[in-house]
Amino acid sequence: MPYGYLGQNQPNQTVSNSGVFSITDVAELQSQGKLGGSLELIEEQTVSGVSAVDFTNLGNYNVHFLAINNYQPATDNTSMLIRLSDDGGSTYESSNYQWAHQQIYAPTEVFEYRSTSATSLEINRENGTGTNENGNAYVYLYNLENSSKYSFTTSQSTQATKFSGQLAMQYGGGVYAVSSSINAFRVLSSSGNLSATAKLYGVKQIWVT
Repeated sequence: MPYGYLGQNQPNQTVSNSGVFSITDVAELQSQGKLGGSLELIEEQTVSGVSAVDFTNLGNYNVHFLAINNYQPATDNTSMLIRLSDDGGSTYESSNYQWAHQQIYAPTEVFEYRSTSATSLEINRENGTGTNENGNAYVYLYNLENSSKYSFTTSQSTQATKFSGQLAMQYGGGVYAVSSSINAFRVLSSSGNLSATAKLYGVKQIWVT
């Protein structure tokens, strides 16, 4: 079917809007994975009682999307973290991270947390081990496989915290301040094991030349 002509079935349209996608065009192209921004699943993992969730196949993307569901640590009052690797997951970097995020509790409290000398990228904190004290998050990761750029993240999460399941949400960003080709990363807890379902996607790009 022809794409890029808005109103192609409208007999009274006098101007050809070539290059403009209709809603139908967008829906069809996205369903085929041919539109920029489409998510392409790379890997899904469901784990229980493990020290970390490792992703060692990143495909070939400038932007990755990570969805974490039903995250729960084995140790109370711990943080959800990410570490990057440039050797396929043989080792994971434990320095040169910076991050900042804001945490909002359902009652009235708002906190800001940050670090310029972190050993990991923090996504959230104060995760609990009680029944239904689960966390959920999404993380965008940028420039991982580009050896000439820093690797950046943006994230948002929500969880029932260690405080008797009190709701909290966090949003923020981070950077691995080294120009390096990152080809693996891991999700871990600041202490002890974790359980979760994690899905890694590549974000399809369309380049205009």
